[in-house]
Amino acid sequence: MSISLEHRFAGCLLGTAIGDALGMGYVGRSAAEIQAAGGGSQYVPATGFSMAISLPVGEYGATEIGQPLEAGQFTEDTQLTIALAQALIEEGGLFVGESWAHALVRWVNAEPRSSGTSTIQAALQLRTGGVEWDEAADPDGAGSGAAARVAPVGLLYCHDAETRRRVAVTQALVTHGHPDAQAAALAMAEAIALLVAAPSPTSGTFQGARFLRNIEEVLRHASPGYEEMARCITMAADLLADGVDRSDALRVIGCSGWCREAVPAALYTFASLPDNPAEAIADAIRLTGGATDTIGSMTGALVGAAHGASALPNSWKAELEESERIADLGTTLAGLSRHIS
Repeated sequence: MSISLEHRFAGCLLGTAIGDALGMGYVGRSAAEIQAAGGGSQYVPATGFSMAISLPVGEYGATEIGQPLEAGQFTEDTQLTIALAQALIEEGGLFVGESWAHALVRWVNAEPRSSGTSTIQAALQLRTGGVEWDEAADPDGAGSGAAARVAPVGLLYCHDAETRRRVAVTQALVTHGHPDAQAAALAMAEAIALLVAAPSPTSGTFQGARFLRNIEEVLRHASPGYEEMARCITMAADLLADGVDRSDALRVIGCSGWCREAVPAALYTFASLPDNPAEAIADAIRLTGGATDTIGSMTGALVGAAHGASALPNSWKAELEESERIADLGTTLAGLSRHIS
């Protein structure tokens, strides 16, 4: 059965938010703890790591911490995915650095949720006007934030590899200065574009290890600075090809918020179970631990791009905050992608 572009785009963004919200309540807990609690299949409130924060006009040190997030709410990973999608839509399908910088400032002014330091520090610098959009990045920023939000780039430019690869890296450069973070964003954008263009994994033609090696090859050709991220994805492909137990493989890959761990973990989780959408997203939480929101969001993006929105459980969509708005953003991006391709 053919899956329309609109269906895949909406599914990708909804999958991002669903995986994020499912993982939000387990951030920082071990896989054993999550499994003992029966986690991964339903939304739960935050346990203290995920919350909204109010940033004053003045010093970052005066931040007010809000209430922990409720069941079905998502974290900054989805907030920033939405912000990037809106920035691309507002510019008619073009990536404009200044527009993305303004979107980051709007995000930081509107109760951002539990963000990594690189993104929030860059947004605060941009808010003061003391730096240009391409000068705000944390030079050592190697977290997964730029990769977790990049789905709209992989979707919008799914038919334009040159633009997709350039924009995936450029949007990362605004907040994350380390080559690993830029390579991670490129890897996720490439993975999403590959899945949008491919038959559904339920057709039986999908080869998980080959999928991972295709992404690794793109990184190796893109820049010598992306070698370490490529090596991590190669390791994930080898673990999959060798038939290593999935729980053991994820322990080897690692499940922290460091992009060298979180991005290969998400790619592996999807590639090792490509034909069961709900199970793959749930496994991104219960088999990992650590950065469950981020790994969940990226796995959800891959699942949604591959299978489309209807493959995501209705109960998850119904209980997710802003689900209709998120699906509509995907549909709008699909129309824009058709227009610019």
